Amino acid sequence: MNTVQFLSVEWAETYRELWNATPTTRDGTKELDMLIEWRVPDGRAAQIDIKQGEAVYGGAPLPERKPDFILTATTAVWKKVATGEISAGNAIMTRKIKFVGPVKVAMSHMPALSRGLTLAGEVDGLEWDN
Repeated sequence: MNTVQFLSVEWAETYRELWNATPTTRDGTKELDMLIEWRVPDGRAAQIDIKQGEAVYGGAPLPERKPDFILTATTAVWKKVATGEISAGNAIMTRKIKFVGPVKVAMSHMPALSRGLTLAGEVDGLEWDN
């Protein structure tokens, strides 16, 4: 099995497929269009573009588009959220995940977005550290 580095283009492409195959994420965001950017402090980032619940893009940040949501955390925090050691809501409220974007939208779709954050760890061959 090949390894896939967290937030790499390969990770984002596979994550997009997982998002689309997960009813909680698709159905829970079916009225949303949003570009989500995941970041780690070392500068790595990936984007997921959601159109009416479907992830239509997963890959490197798109320079021509400003993300609607920016989520920044250390790799260790992302891993804890992905494995369920801490909840996505708790990580955001305690600023372990720095969140930029419309809070009301995120809160009203928290079950889908929380599931989306745990999907991060379900990418086959995931390697959390460099």
